[in-house]
Amino acid sequence: MIKKYLLPMVVSIFFITSSVWAGGWDANKGLSKITLTGDLLCVGCSLKKLDGANAQCDLYAHHAIGFKTADGTLWSIVDNAKGHDVIRSHELLEKKKATITGYLYPIANFIEIDDIQVEGVTTEQIQKAGYEEDMLLAKRLMTRKVGEVPALSHDHKNIKNPCTAKNPFAIGGQTH
Repeated sequence: MIKKYLLPMVVSIFFITSSVWAGGWDANKGLSKITLTGDLLCVGCSLKKLDGANAQCDLYAHHAIGFKTADGTLWSIVDNAKGHDVIRSHELLEKKKATITGYLYPIANFIEIDDIQVEGVTTEQIQKAGYEEDMLLAKRLMTRKVGEVPALSHDHKNIKNPCTAKNPFAIGGQTH
């Protein structure tokens, strides 16, 4: 008796789930794509200035870049392939005007970047700045000990270009 119902049930579940995931995760995004103009800023520092948040950007968030729209709404940027370098490039992007085309997630105040145009900054500059910040972060995380707060604060004035520094991941201190 169970075998009689098992096959139709398995087939039904397969067709239901395959139709739900048809088109992947982005199947419904096309309806909510929007273009916004605003300012790039450090979300943590902005919250600290506005509402006294205990943001410790130098230690933890590394001045993660977010987006402020004309109405004053602060949006965090989804950290993915298109957003990561933007988030990490605080020295280059903070206080710059930008136009972002992407998808809003208002329940979490996040915007997922599909395209970004930053006044006076190229995509290549954003990618390079993001890479350099990641290299600085990686070097600092390698010195962390279990139970210690990560010592992630750094001064950009003393580091000309991490790409010319010794590679902490290379054997024998080779440069990359």
